[in-house]
Amino acid sequence: MRADPTASAAAKPPSAQDPHLSEEWFDLLRRSAVPEDAVLEFAPIGPEDAPEAARLPLMRTPANSPLITALSTFYTPLFAPIGVERTSEAALIRCFCDLRQRPGVAELRLAPLDPNSPFFAAARHALTNSGWLTDSYFCFGNWYVDLDGSGFTSYWAQRPSKLHHTAERARRKLKTMPGFAIDVIEGGPGLEAAIAAFVSVYGHSWKEPEPWPRFISELCQLAATRGWLRLGVLRLGEQAIASQLWLVSGDCAYIVKLSYDHAYAALSAGTALSAHMMAYVIDRDRVRRVDYLIGDDAYKRDWTPLRRERWGLVAFNPANVYGFASAAGHFAGRALKNLYGKFS
Repeated sequence: MRADPTASAAAKPPSAQDPHLSEEWFDLLRRSAVPEDAVLEFAPIGPEDAPEAARLPLMRTPANSPLITALSTFYTPLFAPIGVERTSEAALIRCFCDLRQRPGVAELRLAPLDPNSPFFAAARHALTNSGWLTDSYFCFGNWYVDLDGSGFTSYWAQRPSKLHHTAERARRKLKTMPGFAIDVIEGGPGLEAAIAAFVSVYGHSWKEPEPWPRFISELCQLAATRGWLRLGVLRLGEQAIASQLWLVSGDCAYIVKLSYDHAYAALSAGTALSAHMMAYVIDRDRVRRVDYLIGDDAYKRDWTPLRRERWGLVAFNPANVYGFASAAGHFAGRALKNLYGKFS
């Protein structure tokens, strides 16, 4: 299912309103989702008349690490510079030359990127022209659906019959149970309780514990202040049994986190809540796209039938012994893999 990263995209470029490419997002990562010994840098890559118009958020962990990466973490669905529309290739070349000349720097990784974005092509070209040995690699699939503005009923009619049956059967059963309720919190006095409910459900789900426990709470707080937050909680009485964290910005809804209490798995509460959230953002927020962000989980194609990919750029510093050795191993491994593919 992998696509050629140089192929033209069927989807439009990411909106400038994407929360994951905002100043606030990178500040949130800095506060709550990077190691304490990480050294962060926002390198100016804008044109000469406005060098700060675009900045490349970078991270080195620890300060003397041979590896510099994008300021991206476990939670990052898409990376791009801040102010990407005013990126200058000459400034990118200057930036990458400076990084390559720093003591001990052997490798640079930028991911996850939109392989069809202008930045991807410009960054790859600039890395090569500044002396790095450069390659690209697949990160993950990204499922989404584009909507025509005709509402949830039209969207739902296009979904698979199996999904209809599961969601409708779950909602009918849940509605007969005492205390059934679904709330979608955007902020206000119910926010703290909704965050606590989300954390509780997540803790009773099948998922691994959060690697950065503060991040979700702080993301919800930030999203509420910006009007992005759609925090769905499905309850039976006082017991929250499913919860979902979505963000809405501009004409797009981003599905960040889904979970349900494993003890209630037979009720399909997660499916019922997903249907409710879809109706909420399509009919109330009038979004034109719903984006599942990270991963090729099989269930996503039932809700969002379109797929694209996120790729990374890796660059090796040939002037550094470790960088040269890493490049040799990387490109030799790729050549052997391609050779094996031809004869297998």
